[in-house]
Amino acid sequence: MITVIACTMRSQFIDNVFDNYDRQVWKDKQMIIVLNNDKMDIELYQERANQYPENEVRVIQLPQEYKLGKCLNYAINMAQDGIIAKFDDDDYYGPKFLRETARAIKSGKASIVGKHTSYIYFEATRALMVFRRGGERKYSRSIKGGTLVFKKSVWKRVPFPEFKKVGTDSGWVGRCIRRGFRVYSVSKRHYVCIRRRNTNSHTQKKSTRLYMSHCRLVRKTKHFRRYVN
Repeated sequence: MITVIACTMRSQFIDNVFDNYDRQVWKDKQMIIVLNNDKMDIELYQERANQYPENEVRVIQLPQEYKLGKCLNYAINMAQDGIIAKFDDDDYYGPKFLRETARAIKSGKASIVGKHTSYIYFEATRALMVFRRGGERKYSRSIKGGTLVFKKSVWKRVPFPEFKKVGTDSGWVGRCIRRGFRVYSVSKRHYVCIRRRNTNSHTQKKSTRLYMSHCRLVRKTKHFRRYVN
């Protein structure tokens, strides 16, 4: 069983959260959505969740004063034993994302997998780019937080830090490595980090120009999906 954990503070991404989950070809899955904003309407999400078989999609609301790590720990504790996949609410996950990462874990590559090299799409310039080239299909010390997939048994030994304002994912990966866990970076395919025009709406405030300076252009396009799946 793979449990997708989607923490969100922004109601405008409700369709994206459900679409990313629905798109996955991996069948043995469930999802826990964590609303981390006191003003969000849980009933809107619950109506959508009710369209799935019982308990396949669950929605919880936690106080917005809770940091990301505390929300993740709460949700993962509710999940079945097996594999946990952390989905960001605003990125794109291709149909084979769960299949690729789950196969890497099940084949024994590592107990924690994700993507060091990844695609990024800059909406303002319609640029599909590759971030951090050369980090595919190898062991790594860093992977993008939005691509974290791991065995729940790892989390039982190393829970997420609950009071960090930033760097929750990287802090957790670092702690896991220090505890002896290996981290494997799969291919860059099946996932795109979306950078919106309004960069202030992101947790990562890095400027578009600085971000793009670390990337290689794939192509200018309105339709990035055909190039990443």
